[in-house]
Amino acid sequence: MRTFQILSVLLLASLAACGGSALDRLDTQTFQLQHLDAQEAAQLIDPYVYHDREGAPGRMGHAGNTLTVRETKDNLDKISRVLTEFDRPKPGVRLHFQIIEASDRGPAEQFDPAIADVEAELRKLFKYQRYRLLNDAVVGGTEGSHIEQAVGDITTPDGNSWMITANIGTVRAFGDSGSVELRVGIRSPYRGTLETTVNARAGQTIVVGNAQLASGGGTVILTVKPEFVQ
Repeated sequence: MRTFQILSVLLLASLAACGGSALDRLDTQTFQLQHLDAQEAAQLIDPYVYHDREGAPGRMGHAGNTLTVRETKDNLDKISRVLTEFDRPKPGVRLHFQIIEASDRGPAEQFDPAIADVEAELRKLFKYQRYRLLNDAVVGGTEGSHIEQAVGDITTPDGNSWMITANIGTVRAFGDSGSVELRVGIRSPYRGTLETTVNARAGQTIVVGNAQLASGGGTVILTVKPEFVQ
């Protein structure tokens, strides 16, 4: 009788072990990417690859535009849904520029309604009394684009004419959100040049920088807000 009980315990343990193995049975699937970079795709799906699973760790590798994953069927199904959602053509980028002059000329704390959405932040960064919009522009492009846009009358030496420049780098789009690498700047034949590189989230207004380009003292500030356009 005792021998039978021992054998029963061993049999139950064996069945449990088999059941656990079945639950952790892994399949291998290769995903062909159409638009998403393989490294970006790997970062997206990494939470669904259980590298530290005891006895049956998940595995992932990528080469070119393919991503190969060894995981459970349930996790492979989840990974497929994630990639279907995010493996889409990269959107176009629309850039909203504002060229703002800051100075101590004019009435103290004078406000310009044209820059009401950024003036409070500018006053935290700079200590000038007056901020006014010199020029603004909206330009568009795609990843890899180089853009130049004249604002104001570039031929008139009034100090209020500029050339806006933009190089659109890597676009990382996830649904309606994401980020874009930009090299943006302004130049004027009468005031000089300001140029820098930024990484901006879609919908975020970035203060690119400032330079002593203002006529009669003060500074010129450049802001940019990227938006994705499908």
